[in-house]
Amino acid sequence: MNYTGNRSDNAFDQYATVPTAAMRTGDFSASGIQLFNPSSGQPFAGNQIPATLMNPAALYLLGFIPAPNLPGDRLNFHTSTVAHSSSDNLSVRFTQNLSSTVPQNGGGFGGGGRGGGFGGRGGFGGAGGAGGRGARGTNIILQGQLQYRRTEAEALNVFPGLGGTNTNTSLTVPVSLNVVHNRTVNTFSVNIAHARSESINAFANVQDVGGLAGINYPTAASTDPQNWGVPRLSFTGFTGVSNAPATSRTDTRITAGYVWSHPFTKHQLRFGTDYRIDRSTGELNTNAPGAYTFTGLYSARGIPVTESAGSGAAFADFLLGVPQQAALQVGGTTRLRGRSFDAFVEDNWQKSSKLTFNLGLRYELVMPYTEASGLLANLDAAPGFTSVVPVQAGGVGPFTGSFPAGLINADWNNVGPRVAVAYRPVRGTILRAGYSITYNPSSYATIARRLGEQPPAAVTETIVGGLEPTLDIENALLASSASTTNNWGVDRTYGLGMIQTWNASFSRDLTQSWNVAAIYTRIKGLNLDLLSAPNRGPDGSLSIPDVQPFTWEASDGRSILNSANFRLTRRLAHGMAGSASYTVSKSMDNTPSLGSLSTIVEQDPNNPAAEWALSNFDRRQQFAGTFLAELPFGPNRRWLDTGGLFSSVLGGWTVTATFSAQSGTPFTARVCGAATDIAQGTNCSLRADYTGGPIQLNDPTLTNFFNTRAFAPPVPGLFGSASRNMIIGPGGRQLNGTLVRDIRLNGTRAVTLQVNATNLLNTVQWTVLDTDINSSTFGNVIAARPMRAVTMSLRFRF
Repeated sequence: MNYTGNRSDNAFDQYATVPTAAMRTGDFSASGIQLFNPSSGQPFAGNQIPATLMNPAALYLLGFIPAPNLPGDRLNFHTSTVAHSSSDNLSVRFTQNLSSTVPQNGGGFGGGGRGGGFGGRGGFGGAGGAGGRGARGTNIILQGQLQYRRTEAEALNVFPGLGGTNTNTSLTVPVSLNVVHNRTVNTFSVNIAHARSESINAFANVQDVGGLAGINYPTAASTDPQNWGVPRLSFTGFTGVSNAPATSRTDTRITAGYVWSHPFTKHQLRFGTDYRIDRSTGELNTNAPGAYTFTGLYSARGIPVTESAGSGAAFADFLLGVPQQAALQVGGTTRLRGRSFDAFVEDNWQKSSKLTFNLGLRYELVMPYTEASGLLANLDAAPGFTSVVPVQAGGVGPFTGSFPAGLINADWNNVGPRVAVAYRPVRGTILRAGYSITYNPSSYATIARRLGEQPPAAVTETIVGGLEPTLDIENALLASSASTTNNWGVDRTYGLGMIQTWNASFSRDLTQSWNVAAIYTRIKGLNLDLLSAPNRGPDGSLSIPDVQPFTWEASDGRSILNSANFRLTRRLAHGMAGSASYTVSKSMDNTPSLGSLSTIVEQDPNNPAAEWALSNFDRRQQFAGTFLAELPFGPNRRWLDTGGLFSSVLGGWTVTATFSAQSGTPFTARVCGAATDIAQGTNCSLRADYTGGPIQLNDPTLTNFFNTRAFAPPVPGLFGSASRNMIIGPGGRQLNGTLVRDIRLNGTRAVTLQVNATNLLNTVQWTVLDTDINSSTFGNVIAARPMRAVTMSLRFRF
């Protein structure tokens, strides 16, 4: 039995840009542009919005946006606190040898090992002799484990009171039966995994924020106390309001497997198969209180503005209660069902003492998820997206015919070969090479949850306002006249992502302690997720009448990565060990969302080739070094090996230091909150224009990390000319340390004391850049890695 518990407090330190005290009262006299009254079209005298024109719902919601606590109009709000988290892990394991209950050799009157029992060595009629020839017999081992884990963590928000708490619990029970007969091994296994995740906020079942603000909803689900929360508010140029949703999800997976293994001359043969059943139940309330986007379209009288000039037009729209977009996604409960099967065969062939082959073939069949009540819904698209029609599970679409229960076709051709070879030309030198194909079946679950969040299981709205008539906060969610409100669709021919991997390596022992190695890896991805918003044009107009904006998911993405790694390793000798590793790599793809924490669609749905660029996670150079030393004090060490107080205190310690350094990952210059982009139902997909100047600076600073003059807003109605990921972000370096000591007690009992220090030198490491050209902090560093942290743990084993 093993138990591990953790209670920790982690620093939470963030900045935000909020409206100034003057703006909160309607005073925009410091704005760089003239603001207008959307109702009359007349300019506001002195750029002052009269209190009588301020929207009551906006004034109520203003209470959830804090006033500045720092001077200036950029990064003028600071929150510094600690986030509490806890975890508990309990593991219980058992092993039972069942061999004694199984007859050991078929021949003879009880012929056991060497004839055993009455037939030992041919006794009692000689039948035991046959038993003796089966000396290996049958060994049966039953093993099982129960693993329980619970974690609870505060998810803080830069705006006080808008965070939440995430709780995750899991229970896993793996059981295996290992049967060894002669040289054949049969392994039967069953694994049951059950997990539940839950997120809550401070308002669920406590305060109906939307109702108190006067917001009218098209469905009673939004007014369910469980779904209460603060509506999401997005402002061009300011930090948005985002309240953690109240959600829950339960997942259960049952896996049954079998593996057969048998050596045959120079071959080690293996065959195995698995069958999995998945069940997932979740609440469809990702955006129950609603979401509103304000761009400054109305108070700027339709003229595109950037907040780098500090216009505050988006916040003026908020005070006037006129969002450009209103969205809602709320519903009931989905009960997803999935099943999958795989089988593999493998041969580990030791052709000679110098040459070994590993040959394998794997087949996977993963069926798309279905919903127990058939509540999934997809879009049936005509060629060229000239029209789309909603279709439910098992229904018939007017363009592509009958849909299966999972609404996407099963991918039946997932065959994955695996080939590897190892050759030792001389002692201490090994050459290796390999090739494999693997697949990513996890996307099916995500797709099913998206399709379960569509009508009729849920209410979805994406309503975009024009210059006339305008939307208002209170009734915007009631303003839809579209016959199709689905906001997500998936290509029914969607294929699972396929990953091809090539690798080759050279390893050489320089001495008994030192080894040098070089490794080359090439990874090619096909059928990757590619998101687009096809129901739109560059000017913001919808291409399909009577259909709200929607996101389309297809498997048209691709990627390529090339990597070279060089290593020097010292094995543990004389109390010291270490390694140094240098990697140079380059990764490119055409999938904006790959490696991103948000949903980003391609800028131009008619030009996917324009998305080909550096991957979001591309990191050109990385170095890692590790040094381990056993301190030379205590028993069996150089000094203080005769016992005593100093030996007891200083003996048995091991010190480990790790150092890492890496170049930065790339960023994209985007135009978030652009009126044309919002009108298309997306945000931050529009990229800036590239002016042709240098991007990187020789001496980057916190407030000017890259050359912002290299980018400009695109002409309204046109897509930006800048490619993805042109800006290389900040690199980093960090030294960590660990101090460990094992203390042996009586019998099998022992105590392990461990001290961990991360960022030992307390180095400031920048991480995230503001690359939104519409932001007042465009070009600034807006996030950093945590500062030094020291943790101590004590573990008792018995």
